[in-house]
Amino acid sequence: MRLVVATNFDDVLVEKISKYPVKYIYGSQTETLTGHGRASFILPKVDDEKLKEHISVAHSYKIKFLYTMNTANLHGKEYDEHFLNKLKNEIEKLINFGVDGFIVALPFLIYFIRKEHPDIEVSVSSFARITNIRKVEEYLQIGANTVIMDEDTNRNFTLLEASAKLAKKYNADIEVITNNTCLWSCPYKLTHDQVTSYLSAKDGVKNVWFEYPVLFCATEVRNDFANIIRMRWIRPEDLHYYEEIGIDRFKIAGRNKKTDWLVNVVKAYSEREYKGNLLDILSYVQGRATTSALRRINESSNYEILMKVYVDNTQFPPNWLSYFKYNRCEERTCEECRYCDIVAEKVIKIDGKPFFQQQEKIRPPIELIPRFVSHGEDNR
Repeated sequence: MRLVVATNFDDVLVEKISKYPVKYIYGSQTETLTGHGRASFILPKVDDEKLKEHISVAHSYKIKFLYTMNTANLHGKEYDEHFLNKLKNEIEKLINFGVDGFIVALPFLIYFIRKEHPDIEVSVSSFARITNIRKVEEYLQIGANTVIMDEDTNRNFTLLEASAKLAKKYNADIEVITNNTCLWSCPYKLTHDQVTSYLSAKDGVKNVWFEYPVLFCATEVRNDFANIIRMRWIRPEDLHYYEEIGIDRFKIAGRNKKTDWLVNVVKAYSEREYKGNLLDILSYVQGRATTSALRRINESSNYEILMKVYVDNTQFPPNWLSYFKYNRCEERTCEECRYCDIVAEKVIKIDGKPFFQQQEKIRPPIELIPRFVSHGEDNR
């Protein structure tokens, strides 16, 4: 097992997770030249000195540091020679700070980094949305050392096994994300990638304090709690399914999380067991982030129920994930299949009561989006 863990830039975090099979931590400064995979307002403030210090601490525990430069869009700045010079200098600075590699989503950035630094590690971010073997092949040929699969592929074991075999031919790795809670085949994902990218760039939109696409997927969960089971997270108990097909590199998300939370998650996946509410070790932005944001503007009444969800990780049927080895979600509707609905009835409780669909469905309150902007206050 090799864990790749989000960092919140607390040096104590590195010390606490060093006793587990953590090979990499990853993160970036708060606002960056390119933008990256988390909106700046949810991240700690990290200047050059803090970045250098944190990388040094990681190295002292023999943990490598990967810098996230995984914007989904450079907004046409590839054509700007002034920007390209700044980008070159930025990469040189980061390597001098001790960065061991980069996580990127754009082929342009792979070529750009490889031109001057052919030997540095490059991981292709899940923001590249790699969902088929041809994309895996293309990125390996471009020069990726690691391909981080789109979460949507986490239960497509045929694709994952083929990808792992292909990566091995290139002396490369396939990595899967364990604990994100993106909706299965989320229609809002590409929009969210773009929003996050420009909310984390130095020249991006300012004063926003909530990523509105999260409201959309929170509404989907609130309307149908079986969507939680359809999400492509991986339980600690199920890591062996991936190891059996040649994948042993697992990413733990949570750059905006507190140290104790991250340590708890690393412990659970390292020990391959978690007894409690599965949502405690998943990102679950639909519940925590959305409800908090809506409370701030006194509009949370329809969403408070998201904070009353309990997913009993001890009640999943034995070998429940085997179902996905023989059934392809890509060609079958959830309404026709209903496997996740059956599992949801076994493991989910709402406010202490057994789960069943009973709520009147609502639509996302898009009229609230302009209110997710501050007027001068610091939201970090």
